[in-house]
Amino acid sequence: MSEEDLQKLKTHIATLESKIDQLESELAYLNQLLLKFGFPEGIDSLKLAIEELLDDEDFPTPPEQS
Repeated sequence: MSEEDLQKLKTHIATLESKIDQLESELAYLNQLLLKFGFPEGIDSLKLAIEELLDDEDFPTPPEQS
């Protein structure tokens, strides 16, 4: 592997690590908002509530997305 290829990989890894950090921060912030809003387990509670709504036969089905 050439030095140039190695440098490109290091740059790409650094970019991905930065994106991971940003996504983790946003996920933690969303979780905190959900906890404050009354979801006792944050994101996990939100997912459970959505699954229950989607399983409810009276809940309107969203339109198909393409």
